[in-house]
Amino acid sequence: MKWIIVVLAGLGTAHILVRTITYGPAIDGDALNHLSTAINFLAGEGWRDFRGYPLASWPPLFPLLLAAGGWLGIEPFAAGRWINATALGLTILVAGVYLRSNLRSQWLALVATATLAASLPLSKFASSLMTESLFVLFTLLALMQLTAFLNRRTDTLLWSAAVCTALAALTRYPGVVLIGVGVLLLLVRRTPPLAVRLKDAVVFGAVSSLPLAGVLTCDGVVSGPLTARIGESGQSLSDGLGQVGAVFREWGVPSDGLDGLDYLLWTAAGLVVVAGVVVGVAGRSLGMGGQDGGEEDRTASPRLGLGPVLPFGGFALIYLGFMVAVVPFTVSENIDSRHLLPVYVPLVLVAALLLDRFLCIKAVGRMPWLSGGRRPSS
Repeated sequence: MKWIIVVLAGLGTAHILVRTITYGPAIDGDALNHLSTAINFLAGEGWRDFRGYPLASWPPLFPLLLAAGGWLGIEPFAAGRWINATALGLTILVAGVYLRSNLRSQWLALVATATLAASLPLSKFASSLMTESLFVLFTLLALMQLTAFLNRRTDTLLWSAAVCTALAALTRYPGVVLIGVGVLLLLVRRTPPLAVRLKDAVVFGAVSSLPLAGVLTCDGVVSGPLTARIGESGQSLSDGLGQVGAVFREWGVPSDGLDGLDYLLWTAAGLVVVAGVVVGVAGRSLGMGGQDGGEEDRTASPRLGLGPVLPFGGFALIYLGFMVAVVPFTVSENIDSRHLLPVYVPLVLVAALLLDRFLCIKAVGRMPWLSGGRRPSS
């Protein structure tokens, strides 16, 4: 099982490298700003884009990494190609390892990991010179560390969650949502005492937000281009909801014509999802016996609870709500697949976790191949 996850992650990285080997990664306006800023920085011309303006409307981490490639002898354009390909591979690997460790059904963990490896939205943005792939990776790592901290409170986990959150916010400004989600999760848990929860929330909030606060207080950011996007967009909340629905439909059934490798990836993703649902329903039908499972099923494993669902599901809901809420106040911006990509992996993990809990019944004991050969213990 472990080696299959590693292979899937390697295939995800290789796919992006092959896809961009001829013409390089795709570039849009934002990518041009990142790339030109990195080139100018390496040339000693300061932190300025191709127009000579300070790069103020975008966080600094991605262009800094592009510039770091130049210090290592890798041209920034090529560095971006490797950064996003590696970020996608690590996302698949980290998600796969997490699923393997937290799902009772090892077969389902493999299905969910393969779904991510064959994901068109993830591969589309990883094959461009954009910040989404890196942001998705840092968001996933932060949520995983927060989940682990909620299960076993250690300072190391809290600090690692805060650092990953800070890196996400330095990659894309919507990372502030992740900061808020982390603070909220630390405050609403039932244990430990309130004083301890407040202390954890303050530490997390400070560590995760201070780097971003430093960036935002630089000259020309708060009062400059960053605020230029704020205004009346002429759109309503219902428009935002409609745009979210359109993105979800596009993720499920792409409207653009698919051919070649894209078609194979989309088909593969659809097949593994359908297979997962069919096997899940079949397992429940064969194993329930008209009951919801006894006490033995509910206590068979510490992984049967719904605790891991809360951080990922909570982030997805709050992030979606945030994106819809800002639509009326963001000039010339519609919610598209790029804006919602950060919730893609959390939603896949939530679906896998819920389906796994659905499968954790006596049927698993009668069909050991669903759980990698393991049977519930008494």
